[in-house]
Amino acid sequence: MNKYMHMDQSNIIKPENMKLLELKIDQIRNTYTEKTEQEDKIIEALVAMLISHGKDKNQIHQIAQISRVLGEALCLGNRYCNRLEYAARIYDIGNIIIDKEIYRKDEKLSFEEFEIVKHHTRAGYDILITQNFVTADLSAIISAEHHEWWDGGGYPRRRKKTEINIASRIVAIADTIAALYNRRPGRAVWSYPMILEYIKLRSGTQFDPEIVKAFLNNRKRIEEVLSTNKK
Repeated sequence: MNKYMHMDQSNIIKPENMKLLELKIDQIRNTYTEKTEQEDKIIEALVAMLISHGKDKNQIHQIAQISRVLGEALCLGNRYCNRLEYAARIYDIGNIIIDKEIYRKDEKLSFEEFEIVKHHTRAGYDILITQNFVTADLSAIISAEHHEWWDGGGYPRRRKKTEINIASRIVAIADTIAALYNRRPGRAVWSYPMILEYIKLRSGTQFDPEIVKAFLNNRKRIEEVLSTNKK
C-alpha cells in the first residue's frame, strides 16, 4: 500500500485514506484471533470504509446479489457464489484513494482526472491481495479487472475475452446495472427497460455475451434485487 503515500496528483489522490484503512485492519487482526471472524470483520471494515467514502450501501448490496444471481445462472456452484457475493461487496475499495469530490462532479471528468481515477483498480488490488484470505484474493482480481472489456477496449491492461476472470466479467455487468439504476451527479436514474437495452447493445464489446444472456434470462429476479435494495 505504501507506494500510494508518495503520490501527489493535483490533490485527487488521498493517501491518508490508505493509512487509515491499514490502521483499522491492523486493529482487527490484533483484536480477533479466530480466522473466520477476523475475515468477516475485515470485510465489514472495507464495506464501512467504502460507505464513508460515499459509496451507496444499497448499491453495494445490489452489486453483490446480482453477481450471485449471475453466478448461479452460470452454474458456478454454491461455494463459489458465496465467495463471489462477498467479493463483490469490496472489490471497489481502491476508490478510497481518490478524493470523493471527484465522484460528486456534475460535469464529465477531464482526461487528466480520468487517468488519475484509473489508479483505483491497482490500489484496490494492492489492498485486497495483502489480506491473505480467499475472498479477498478473488476480490483483488475483480478490482484489477472490472473495467476490462470483452473486446479488449477497457483498462488497465486491455485484457479481452477469457483473459478476464469470470468473476470480473460478472461484476462488470452487475456494477453497470446497479450504477444505472441509481442516481449519480449529472445523470438521472435509468428505467429498467433502458438498462436491459443498454446491456444488450454492449454484448460482445464491453460485456461477455454469455453473461449478458444469463442476465436477460434472469431479468425478473434481478429486477427484484434492485427494487428490494432501493432507498
